Amino acid sequence: MSLIAIDMDGTLLNHQNEISEENIKAIRDAQEKGIEVVISTGRAYFDVRKICEKAGLSTIVIGTNGATIHAKDEKRISATTIEREHVRSILQWLDERNYYYEVFTDTAIYTPRQVREHFYNEIQTLKNADLDADMKEVVEEAERQFDQFGYVFVENYQDILTKEEDVYNILVCSFDQGKLEEGWKQFEAFDVLTVASSANHNIEITSKNTSKGIALEKLASLTNRSLDQAMAIGDSNNDLSMFQKVKYSVAMGNAQDEIKEVCTMTTLKNNEHGVAHAIYQYLESFVIPAGEKL
Repeated sequence: MSLIAIDMDGTLLNHQNEISEENIKAIRDAQEKGIEVVISTGRAYFDVRKICEKAGLSTIVIGTNGATIHAKDEKRISATTIEREHVRSILQWLDERNYYYEVFTDTAIYTPRQVREHFYNEIQTLKNADLDADMKEVVEEAERQFDQFGYVFVENYQDILTKEEDVYNILVCSFDQGKLEEGWKQFEAFDVLTVASSANHNIEITSKNTSKGIALEKLASLTNRSLDQAMAIGDSNNDLSMFQKVKYSVAMGNAQDEIKEVCTMTTLKNNEHGVAHAIYQYLESFVIPAGEKL
């Protein structure tokens, strides 16, 4: 049985943070052909589940950039956490430099109230500024991020540490590229961490043993599936690891050129139902007779 892995933001979701009817139908058509469709995202599982429930979809979910894998029945089948001592040092470093950050656990997305308000106000200010098209899209993407389900506001990072919950992913945001680069260099130097990015305004920190590609490979092993004919669809830096694991890698039309250059094909933009377009091209390439499965 073959497999299709699909990123969410900038890929499966449109600019309204919804899965279009065209994409829903394409996913269901692929599932009816016997293809395992997997959502692979930086979002927390509980947020993905809410979006999928609204769309009437049931899939395996690789969440928090590969740190978690959940089966269709909602059972967690794999989890990789950031060591608690590293969580403490990361949050302290970010807090001392006034970064906006979000901490992903099994139950919530924790974020300090004050820096959240500051980042939100920065977004509103930039929305009223005279921006070029690229920067305008970055700001809009940052604002759409606030539509995630599960936010819990705290006063400081120590409040997060008192929760004693496993941490899977730490998302760091800034419109200052120099500040983002400083954060990237700081945490990339730790051999126990992986740093990636899902948008031009963020970096994402996970355990070194975590990536979408690692999780996809792990899922294939756990479910006795092959990635030899698999397809992955995405738009960002954090999708590169899963592109490397599959035969067919698909960049969204709205992806940066460096993402398109490493993929085997480019589909339409996320607001043009690019996922559906890619899925149907994939199905046609197998020439599957009616009623038969891959």
